[in-house]
Amino acid sequence: MTKIEIASFALGTGLVMRYLFRVALPSATRRLESRSSLLSDTLRDEFVQMPASRVAFLLILTGFISACFAVVTTGLLIASAAGIIPVLLAGTVIRWYRTRRRKKILSRLPVLLDLLVGHLKAGHSFSESLAETIPLLPSGIREEMSWVMQKHRLGTPLIETFLLFEKRMPSEDVSLFVRPLQAALSSGGNLVDLLEQTRDILRRRNRSAEKLKSMTAQARLQAMVLTLITPFFTLILSRIDPSFFPNLVGTPQGKTILAISVILQILGWITIRKILSVRP
Repeated sequence: MTKIEIASFALGTGLVMRYLFRVALPSATRRLESRSSLLSDTLRDEFVQMPASRVAFLLILTGFISACFAVVTTGLLIASAAGIIPVLLAGTVIRWYRTRRRKKILSRLPVLLDLLVGHLKAGHSFSESLAETIPLLPSGIREEMSWVMQKHRLGTPLIETFLLFEKRMPSEDVSLFVRPLQAALSSGGNLVDLLEQTRDILRRRNRSAEKLKSMTAQARLQAMVLTLITPFFTLILSRIDPSFFPNLVGTPQGKTILAISVILQILGWITIRKILSVRP
């Protein structure tokens, strides 16, 4: 390279770096801070205290690890995209955690009702029974009922706090608990009988859901096997014939076969999920 070419290259590199540090980097930093704040607020709603700064640190750390792994296994171009994968998938992971946590809470509603019935039969009021029940509850539903009790102690009527709990966790099981409770607290009905009947209904629903889950276990296993069998045979054929995979992804015929197989896999998954979505 001549001196003019070296000077031009250095000037161009400097301008690119100046653009990255003056424009792209602050914009990316602001987006990362906004994303981290949003994820932190979502986790706080699930009673997981994690500051936005720690969320941002974890995103940067996992992105760096993903980029390093991609550099070692593939190349620099894919590594630049792999670095932002944790930021894109963080919301999906948190939603998965929230769904799993709320399913566990719904399965423990009968325990809450059982403890409430015991305290009500001992002669306590409903608010006293709820306050005494909270320390005895398992994790998950204990935090939710503590949130309800805190709202009540701050001046919100007990009926409205349970309605807020229903909005916070929309579910038929929660509605089966909150709606009759609202009517009983408003009209002064027999609260013990009502809670016992609701507890029995929720337990029957849970047993039906568990029975349905066990009956569909074979179909879910078949879905997993059908999903894994394609990459497994692709790996085996690549070991037998090293030119198989390059021909599969490097020729129009191979790309067509690959696209058709992906579409059929997606359609198969959708069909199996529709079959398994039968509610008890």
